[in-house]
Amino acid sequence: MSLHQSTPGGSLVRWLYGIATGLAIFTGMAQLPIMKRYYVADIPGMHWAADFFITSELHYYSAILLLLVLGWRLGLDLREKGITWSWGPRSAWGWFLLVVLVITGVAKALRNCCVYLDPTTMMLLDFSHLGSAMVFMISGLVSLIAGRKRA
Repeated sequence: MSLHQSTPGGSLVRWLYGIATGLAIFTGMAQLPIMKRYYVADIPGMHWAADFFITSELHYYSAILLLLVLGWRLGLDLREKGITWSWGPRSAWGWFLLVVLVITGVAKALRNCCVYLDPTTMMLLDFSHLGSAMVFMISGLVSLIAGRKRA
């Protein structure tokens, strides 16, 4: 039995996690005005990538999907010990990065709901969110390139 077959939820949950993570990373980068500047929006069918409101909504939806999938996994982790996972964070480092992303993301979303945050706090939230997202992305790429240990 391969590592992927032993994961609860099977390939559907792995795909949902991958789609949510990839979409969150892409739409997060699209929040910066780089899609038009680097001609990504000029690719046929990608004009939506330069629209801030569309990418903002997609970023929220992907974050919701990611939280649902990770909440499901965390619930199974707490209920059953010794499950071998083929997706998601495998260490305290990965979970720490996701917690930082969630906290800073929620704080940034509260700012959109008429909660006043001074400019210094907003700048710290922006840099923390962006920095933890970049470290999460680089850590994931390194783990994919380096390969995974089998349980």
